[in-house]
Amino acid sequence: MKKSERQKIVTDLIMNQPIAKQDDLMQLLKEHGVVATQATISRDMRELHIVKGADREGKQRYMIFQASPEDPTELMFKTFAKIAKQIDQIQFVNIIKTTPNEGNRLAAVLDETTLPEIVGTLAGFDTIVIFSPNETLATNLNHKLTKYLNNENK
Repeated sequence: MKKSERQKIVTDLIMNQPIAKQDDLMQLLKEHGVVATQATISRDMRELHIVKGADREGKQRYMIFQASPEDPTELMFKTFAKIAKQIDQIQFVNIIKTTPNEGNRLAAVLDETTLPEIVGTLAGFDTIVIFSPNETLATNLNHKLTKYLNNENK
């Protein structure tokens, strides 16, 4: 099966079924005739911008992050201002606390930017770790983001 065919099936499943675990997705793919390793499916999910977030009922599930036509950096600052509660820097790493269920969404927005201060992110339920190339760039990012930190969220 071609990669594009497999990714179309992954997209269809994610959009039409509440899938909360990668094991569940792997099982559904097998039922649809897709035989692939966990590493391949993880790579597909990354390429398709699939993130875990809360649905309308508050349940965690996979969903496809839709990129906005808006400038990714401006979108990142707007999203940060809405959901970030705190930012702390430890050497070349910034740690952001968000409102509940928003860690993955903000990380996806951060990953869409081309800021030289961001090498990569790790996200969870309400925490994001941002890695920078060095401490100076991490400090620059911290100062940029702190300006957008909504004091009401603290």
